[in-house]
Amino acid sequence: MPKGHTQQRNKAFKGESKRRAKQKSEGKLKKKIKKQEIKKGMGKDNQQEIQIEKKEKNQEQKVKVVKGVNTKIIAMFPMNQQANIAGVKFRLMQHLNIQSIPISSYSTQECFLNVDANGKLIKQPLRFIFLDRNPEQILDACKVADIICPVLSCRDCNTNTISLDPHNNANAFDEQGYKLLSNLRSQGLVQQVCYIQDLDEISMNKRNIVKKLFTRYFESEFPGAHIVDDFSTFMRSVVVLHEQAIEWRDVRGYMLPDDLCYINGELSITGTWRGQKGLSADQLVHITGVDDFSIARIELLGMIEQVYESTCPESLDPICRDKQHDIGDCDDLLKDIAGMQLQEEEEQMIEQESDVSYEDLDKEFEDEAQKKREQYEIQHRDAEDLDYEDEVEYGVEVKLRERYDKYQGLKNIRTSEFDPLTFLPDEAEKIYNFRFLKKIKQDVLQEMKEKEQIQPGQRIKITLRNVPELIVQRLTQPNKIYVISGLLKHERKMTQMHVRFHRHQMHNNVLKSKHQVFVQIGFRRAHINPIYSRILNNCNKTKYVKEIKDDQFYLASFYFYNSFPQQPVIFWQNDFDFRNSEIMGVGDIQRCDTFQVILKRIVLTGYPVKINKRKAVIRMMFFNPDDIKFFKPIELSTKLGLRGNILEPLGTHGLMKCMFNNFVKPNDVVSLQLYKRVHPKFVNIQI
Repeated sequence: MPKGHTQQRNKAFKGESKRRAKQKSEGKLKKKIKKQEIKKGMGKDNQQEIQIEKKEKNQEQKVKVVKGVNTKIIAMFPMNQQANIAGVKFRLMQHLNIQSIPISSYSTQECFLNVDANGKLIKQPLRFIFLDRNPEQILDACKVADIICPVLSCRDCNTNTISLDPHNNANAFDEQGYKLLSNLRSQGLVQQVCYIQDLDEISMNKRNIVKKLFTRYFESEFPGAHIVDDFSTFMRSVVVLHEQAIEWRDVRGYMLPDDLCYINGELSITGTWRGQKGLSADQLVHITGVDDFSIARIELLGMIEQVYESTCPESLDPICRDKQHDIGDCDDLLKDIAGMQLQEEEEQMIEQESDVSYEDLDKEFEDEAQKKREQYEIQHRDAEDLDYEDEVEYGVEVKLRERYDKYQGLKNIRTSEFDPLTFLPDEAEKIYNFRFLKKIKQDVLQEMKEKEQIQPGQRIKITLRNVPELIVQRLTQPNKIYVISGLLKHERKMTQMHVRFHRHQMHNNVLKSKHQVFVQIGFRRAHINPIYSRILNNCNKTKYVKEIKDDQFYLASFYFYNSFPQQPVIFWQNDFDFRNSEIMGVGDIQRCDTFQVILKRIVLTGYPVKINKRKAVIRMMFFNPDDIKFFKPIELSTKLGLRGNILEPLGTHGLMKCMFNNFVKPNDVVSLQLYKRVHPKFVNIQI
């Protein structure tokens, strides 16, 4: 070591040979190289080639509709009686320097106004729909509209006293306007541009106050909407707003007709197919408010003309029937006729019972029972006086074993098992059962994507076969809005539909089961006869209710064509005059299950007349011993929470000896609960 150096430096370790190190490293994974390191070593040409390949793959997998190609649809409608839609159209045509257009096709009617793109402000074709106060037409137009424009007129605004009482003197939304607003919210709202009409007729010193007041009305009912009072601002707002996707309509595809032509039973409809999904000639289409139709052929219009013929049979079965039902794997369920078995201790108590002469007791009540026979035939208690919600009243001479023969007892409606394959109606053979509806929808959309022939945004001509002439006369009526939508696979098959809904806040009347109502499910509308049932938590069964008096969620069950979830459902009262019909309830599709168990409950009540600790003599539940013997296996319950069983009948006037699990109190009410499976009424669907 050099002189003066204080540290010792040893020879560095070089390890084993390279060959030995290579043998040890065999089988190990190489270190992953990050994408950033790869890009650093790649040239610009290679990176551009990779990006081009990615774009080509995306174009093959997903169809990209270029913005600004499709016509933007704007629906304008009044929200109060003073709003003048004809005046709005006239002022708009003056602003756009458009002269009167002669009626030559469906799209040139008075209710339409087509504006071409000019390359400056209007870079996309616009199509305005001007509607009167017809709720049916407004709902149909808003189904296909990209922008809705509610119009409020301030002509009848009382400017002298508006500062004292703005709500009563503004005369903004009227009763029909609020009803329409409820329907639109239930159906689903798109982008909104609100227009204040007749503001120039208000004096200058009150104009700003009126404008602020009507702006407040619009902001409360349409949050986030553009509020304008002149057509320059209106046109800028319409052009700037983008289309808002609505899943339930875009997943099927839809079209607003441009022209109609009827020749030899075939109806040809020309228009631009809209939405996110394409169309195939093998699909069915639905005309809202009319019916479902099969496609004969589809002609692609434009630069490249092409015709797609349908491969489906010409006949369209009104009710699809298939013997193969999706029953699924069902466990072997047993009927649960509940009955509490008496223990040895209870039997001993019966033997050690103090001597009581029930024969004397029977004679004592014989005369009283004879009097009650006449009273029960005359008297009828109101629903408020009943001890239970489902309590039933019956005459003395009624044989309950025959009247309630189809009923059975359940220990607990939530936990007791009930075989879903029993007590099925005769219509079960004619309808389909969709057990896994969401999974079926995914498969249908994937299959539809592979078979679609028409892409969204293409201008087409659809020819429908077997269209009656009477329907064509309805379609060709002036100023009528009709919407054509595509049907997914299985949406023509009849099934039992269950909708989770609640009573609307504007409807205060009672909803009764089995009464005919008017329903809208997505693009479809029809008259149905639903039954209502209460949804039970953590239970696959529901409890039938005769009437709905509150705003809680219930289940409406009825027979209808299958519809996949994510579609809004609206119920109206059964009124053929749509202008005066009132919204009853709103909800969404829960499932389409033929084997849904809906149980109807009835309660027979009796009262203790002789009590001995846990035993009691009950009267007024039955009036003959044969009925007591028939319902003996079913468990009893009381209003104070006791459980018991029928031991034996006493005498011939309906007295019976019962045993309970605790001491019986004189003010208690004894009940016997019976259940029966019910189904909705099968009726022909009226669209």
